[in-house]
Amino acid sequence: MDSRIIEIVSGILGTPVTEDSTVETVAGWDSLKTLQIVMALDDAGMEVPIEKISEIRSVRDIEAFVQ
Repeated sequence: MDSRIIEIVSGILGTPVTEDSTVETVAGWDSLKTLQIVMALDDAGMEVPIEKISEIRSVRDIEAFVQ
């Protein structure tokens, strides 16, 4: 699952990411991109609880919040 998350996040952000990537280290990763990532994950069958979306600051956060 982790590799699928990284693939989705990389695709949305338009740049390769790793588990260590954060909103501070990836140019262009803003709140709109976070919402696009969450929607893409949902389309792939991986849900992020709505109350956790505002807490996403890194790929590791996404991996922790995906259900």
